[in-house]
Amino acid sequence: MIKVLIADDEPLARKRIRDLMRHEQDLLLAGESGDGMDALAKVKQLSPDLVFLDIKMPGLSGLQLSRLLQADQPPYIIFTTAYGEHALEAFAVDAVDYLLKPFDKERFRQALDKIRTRLAHNAPVTTASGSLHQAMPFTPPAPIPSLAPRASGRITVKDGSRLKFLNLEDITYMESEGDYLHIYTASGQRAMIRERVRHMAQRLEGWTFVRINRSVILNLDYVKEMKPRQRGDYEFLLRTGERFASGITYRSAVRRLLADVTEPG
Repeated sequence: MIKVLIADDEPLARKRIRDLMRHEQDLLLAGESGDGMDALAKVKQLSPDLVFLDIKMPGLSGLQLSRLLQADQPPYIIFTTAYGEHALEAFAVDAVDYLLKPFDKERFRQALDKIRTRLAHNAPVTTASGSLHQAMPFTPPAPIPSLAPRASGRITVKDGSRLKFLNLEDITYMESEGDYLHIYTASGQRAMIRERVRHMAQRLEGWTFVRINRSVILNLDYVKEMKPRQRGDYEFLLRTGERFASGITYRSAVRRLLADVTEPG
């Protein structure tokens, strides 16, 4: 049996991995952790063969934790994250695979097959010092469709078996519904993806987008006018006609970003 530790600060993400593990007869759940320091302690306590490890966690990040684990006999690591930009760093610590959320059963099984192959060859994990050399080479995973911004200013949306490409400049706003995001464009297109609004807001940093409340991200290029409301909040009117109100929690962020934006005439 392959002893598994799941380390992720999001309970739903841990549940997703548990659900996928139930279809694999050779996996044994040894434990779970919601932050980096606790995960470090549980690795030493439980000695798992495999850790599904999130990149961004409180206490210690997944990358920091993986480096600390290299000192002794490290477990195999499969990173699970919503952020594709950390892949090169993951390769440097000899992660077996790098799963971009949301991943499906097939992609999950592909990562596990790499673990099984290494175990079949008794291949230890390579440490940063290079003291172990028998580990099989890491094969970067194929890109998984997501809403990650591209250098060209495009994002990719999976629609069934097809991929749609949307220009960031054409998106007017995004609105969350549970774990899903609805995306709207100036031309009337609409797309939906399984993505949390806070993750998308982080991905769009540096673009002309601002999160104004718990569920809405606006493209400031489409803001026609704004007016103050009571308690320092704002009401936004888009050129496409939609109206949105900002939330108290995001008041400072809205003010800070709007200070550098020239309102459309």
